[in-house]
Amino acid sequence: MSNPLSQTSTTTHGNMSLRFDKTDAVIQNRKNFLQENNTAWEDHICMRCDHSDTITAVNRGTKTDTYRMIDAEVLITQEKGLALMLLTADCLPTTLFDPVTQTLALAHFSRQTIADGLPAKLITYLNTHLNVHTEHLEVYVGPYIHKDSYCFPLPQPELPTPIAAFAGKTDKKIYIDLPAAHNAQLIATGVQEKNISYSLIDTVASRDHFSHYQSKNENAPQGRIATIAKLST
Repeated sequence: MSNPLSQTSTTTHGNMSLRFDKTDAVIQNRKNFLQENNTAWEDHICMRCDHSDTITAVNRGTKTDTYRMIDAEVLITQEKGLALMLLTADCLPTTLFDPVTQTLALAHFSRQTIADGLPAKLITYLNTHLNVHTEHLEVYVGPYIHKDSYCFPLPQPELPTPIAAFAGKTDKKIYIDLPAAHNAQLIATGVQEKNISYSLIDTVASRDHFSHYQSKNENAPQGRIATIAKLST
């Protein structure tokens, strides 16, 4: 599961991405998951990610499309009861919470967005726009691909520096430690390492979670899980 501020779906909740199933079925899956977590459909906003660096602050007045979606890699809110939703299948669904300013962020940290410095950019945004003091932040990462699973046969193209520093090699494979790369950026900005925690669930090893790596390499079903995070009322 996760921390009190966020919850993550499993395959039993069904696929949450419009890319892989009929629209009506996906929307119903999302509605069921929201309802299970005491959230009405109109009280959530879902991000549509494309591995950019778009950080967007939202509230109940934020305009969305028909499916309650907007383009973003990070959603931030201070509105109580408004759920933020993120769809993943191996990337790091990361919840950041400042109990002092009551600021909540849900971030899509992928190999590309970590390489592009999005974790550090997010902390700068929170400091600058919302007066969040970094040392107060509590960070939780939901189910994601673990280092032992995130491996590729050698040779591989050169990795970008923020990722390469956290890659290990054997004679035949390279292993990429995304959480370590993610951590390094957060800690460098002043986030306390003791305030960062991770799910024990490896999406590749788990049959209860959709995994892009699984579907590509092991012909597992395609789909996305959903993470929702909200401030309690």
